[in-house]
Amino acid sequence: MKTISKFLLISLSIIVFISCQSEINSIEQSSESETLNTASGVATLVQRTVSQDGSKDNIIDEASCITVSLPVTVSANGVEITVENESDFELIEQVFDEFDDDDDTLEIVFPIVITLSDYTEITVNNIEELQNLASECKGENEIDDDIECVDFVYPITLSKYNENSQLIETIVVNNDMQFYALINHLGDGNIISINFPITMKLYDGTEEIINNMEEMGNLMTDAEFMCDEDDDNDYDDDDCMHCTENQIAELLQTCSWNIHKIIINDVDKTAQYTDFTFTFLEDGTVKTVIAGEYIYGTWELNTSQDGMGMGNQSQAGKYINIYFESYPDFSFNWMVYGMDDENEIDLRVNQNRLTLEKICDNNEGKTELINILNEGTWLVANFENEGESKTANYNDFVIDFKNNYSVTATKDNNTIEGSWSVFYENEKLKLELNFGEATPFDEFNENWLMVDVKSTRVEVNNLDDSGNEESNLVFERI
Repeated sequence: MKTISKFLLISLSIIVFISCQSEINSIEQSSESETLNTASGVATLVQRTVSQDGSKDNIIDEASCITVSLPVTVSANGVEITVENESDFELIEQVFDEFDDDDDTLEIVFPIVITLSDYTEITVNNIEELQNLASECKGENEIDDDIECVDFVYPITLSKYNENSQLIETIVVNNDMQFYALINHLGDGNIISINFPITMKLYDGTEEIINNMEEMGNLMTDAEFMCDEDDDNDYDDDDCMHCTENQIAELLQTCSWNIHKIIINDVDKTAQYTDFTFTFLEDGTVKTVIAGEYIYGTWELNTSQDGMGMGNQSQAGKYINIYFESYPDFSFNWMVYGMDDENEIDLRVNQNRLTLEKICDNNEGKTELINILNEGTWLVANFENEGESKTANYNDFVIDFKNNYSVTATKDNNTIEGSWSVFYENEKLKLELNFGEATPFDEFNENWLMVDVKSTRVEVNNLDDSGNEESNLVFERI
C-alpha cells in the first residue's frame, strides 16, 4: 500500500509538473501580439485606457490628469455647494451660467485629496499646491495620454507568468485600478496572457467582443480620436450639446475666421497657414485668400445620429464638411468638438485638428451694408471699367439683393440670377458679386471694395495690382 501511494504521489506530481510546464511554454511561446509585456505596444494602450480620467471634474480643478476626491465643498460665485457626486458638478455650472457678463470664481475648501492618473492619492492643503499639480497636465482640450472613448468590461481573467520564479498565477481583474497596477509591474519580469474573448464598451454604449490581442489593440487605437473626451474646463462639454445646425451656420457666417491651429496626421502645420482667413457663405461656398488669389471651396453642415459620421468617425454629433480641391489639409468632414464662447470652434477628425478663431473687423459696418442692400430694389447708377462708361448696358435693370444672398437683375421679364456676400478682408469691407457667365453682368464678378455706404446709395470699386481704381460701380435705390 505504501508503495502504491508513493507511486500515485509521484505520478500526480509529474502530471502537475507537465501541466504547469505546458502552460508556461504556451505563454513563453506566444508572440508579442498575444501577450502583454514591457515590449508590447498594446500594453501601453491598455495602460492609457485604464488610467484615471481626470476630466470630469475640470470645472473644479481645471486639470484633466487629476481627480478631486468627493465629497468636496466649494464656493461658486459666493454660493456654497457641497459636491457629493458627479451630478453635483452641474450645480456649479448652473451658477456660472446664470449671468453672461460676470467673472466666474470658484473657491475650494481645503484640505482635499486628489488622485493622479496612476491612482496615486495626494492630500492637497491649499490652492498653490493644487495649481502646481495641475500645471503638470496638458492644457484645456489639448490631446493627452488617456484614452477615454472605450472601456473594458469586467471581470477579466488573466494568466500572469513570472520569468524569474517561473510561477503562473491566475488573476481576476475587476476594475481599471487593478488592471493599471498589473500593467505597471510588467517590467518586473512578468508576462500577462489575457483569457479571450473579452468585452469592451465604446463611449456610445455599444459593446465589442474582442477575440485576441490584435483586435484589442486596434479598437483602442481607433478609439483614441473617436469621441469628444470632454477636456473642457466646464461640465459635460455643453458648449454645443443642444445647438442646432442653423445656430452653427449662423455663427460661421457672422464673421470671418482665422486658423488658430491645424494638425494633420499628428503634424503641426499651423505656421504655413497663418495668413489664411475663411469666409463661410450662405450658398455653401467657403472662401480663402492665398497669395492674393481667391480660392473657393464648399462647406456643409450635417448631423450624425447613429454614431457613424464621415471621415472614419464614429460619433453622433454635428459635423462641418469642408472641401477644397487643391487643399486636402482642410478637406474633411470635421466633427464640431467644442465651441469657446462662440469665438473659437474646435474641429477634429481622427488625428487631425482644426481650430478656427473668429475675427469680426467692424462687424457693425458689415451688418449695416447687408441691411441696406436688403431694403428695396436698386438700379445701376454708374459703371466704369478702365475709364470707359458702360452704364447704358444696365439701363432699366432692377437689382434685388435677397435675404438668402441670391441676387437677381430683371428687365422685360428677363431675369439674370447671381449671388452676393459681404465680408472683411485685411480689415477692408468688401462686396462680392457673382453672376456667372451671364452678360452683361459677368463684368460685375468681382470682390468690390466698399467706398461709400448710404441708405439709398452704395459705391464700390475694384483696384488693379498697383492700387489704382480699375472699375467703379454705384447702386442707387429705386
